[in-house]
Amino acid sequence: MKRIFNVSYISSGWEFQKKWISPLLFILTIILALPVAESKIVPIQSFHQTKTVAIQSGDTLWNLAGKYYGQGQQWRLFRKDNRFTNPNLIYPGDNLRVRLNAPIGSGSTIPLPIGTFPVIFSATKSVDAAILEYEWDGKKYQMTNSEFVTAFQDLPGYRQENYDSEEGRVEYLQELLSEKLKLLAAESAGFHEDEDLLHKAEDYRNQLLVERLTEVEVDEKVAYTDQELMDYYEAHKEEYVEEETVRATCVSLLDENKAEEAYAMFQEGSEITEIAEKFKNDLRGPGDGSSDPGNTGFFTRDASENWMPFVDAIFDMEIGGVTEEQMELDIGDDVYYLIFRKEEQKPSRQETFDEVKDNIVTVIEQQKKRERILSWVDEVTREGKLKLYPELIPVPEKPTEEEATEETDGEDADQAEETSKEETE
Repeated sequence: MKRIFNVSYISSGWEFQKKWISPLLFILTIILALPVAESKIVPIQSFHQTKTVAIQSGDTLWNLAGKYYGQGQQWRLFRKDNRFTNPNLIYPGDNLRVRLNAPIGSGSTIPLPIGTFPVIFSATKSVDAAILEYEWDGKKYQMTNSEFVTAFQDLPGYRQENYDSEEGRVEYLQELLSEKLKLLAAESAGFHEDEDLLHKAEDYRNQLLVERLTEVEVDEKVAYTDQELMDYYEAHKEEYVEEETVRATCVSLLDENKAEEAYAMFQEGSEITEIAEKFKNDLRGPGDGSSDPGNTGFFTRDASENWMPFVDAIFDMEIGGVTEEQMELDIGDDVYYLIFRKEEQKPSRQETFDEVKDNIVTVIEQQKKRERILSWVDEVTREGKLKLYPELIPVPEKPTEEEATEETDGEDADQAEETSKEETE
């Protein structure tokens, strides 16, 4: 079935096919009308001669700009001379500063602001105006100002920031419209009655219900005191000990010829950091960072089982000590050639309570949540008057040897077909 989709903006009466939707048309057809609200206009020091006019019921910045500046697009001149704490709202009775003797069409042509949409207000009550209309399968739909604002406010903060511009809000309005059209298309295709989709939706709904219930019955009922945290720290101090660490400068190479060249430079008295810099693109293993060649960073005695000869040698050295001979390490199929110098050593120390408090909070919360879950399950079980009849649980039928063979053959055939396709490609 061919689907016709029309969009029209209430203020202009324009209608256009889906393929003509574009930011330009949104900009040209969304009418600026700022609704009644609490008075929030403050004059700003201006270098232009101005006069003050009173906002009347039904006024918008767009039509006021047309009245005083000759073009609705010049509404932004008002922002240069007035401060709007909420630029989407003006209020009858507010005073607005307007420039005197402004030539018709003065200033650059300014596009219609995208973040504000027409809301019709009277002195007594408001009407939530539609900002666009669209049609699907002969039925008309519309999107109102409040629908757009609500949808925008429901976005996470980072997404609101992504759309925090005129073009951005147009983009988001288009995305909203696109989603609504996709849903209508899905319903037209009958997907809203698909049993598999409905079952998945029900499962997801149930999951959300249980998650929310768990938040209320478990997470929100977990409490602990600072004294409990301190008691845990005192009882588990041995778990919060910072191990002894060392740092070295190491030139570790796989290429034997380059390793011989590096070792020759070392024997001739070259500084080990200079050697590391020279071979920085060839370093492999400890100290192979390109930003600081040779620097291993701090590591503990159990840093790596494969590199234990190197680790032990560094820990046994005095600070400033260097390797007497080039060390060779067989790791897997590779042979590493190393020369190194011990730079620093930090002794083990007891971490303070403040340093590990966040970790202890995590542990205590997990413990208390487990305890609360067990208690809560007992409560639910009692209230539900649970009775189990394990003897009535059905035993799944096992496939016969013939069925199992057929299933295996089918899987083998599918695998063979897939392999054949891959080889062909």
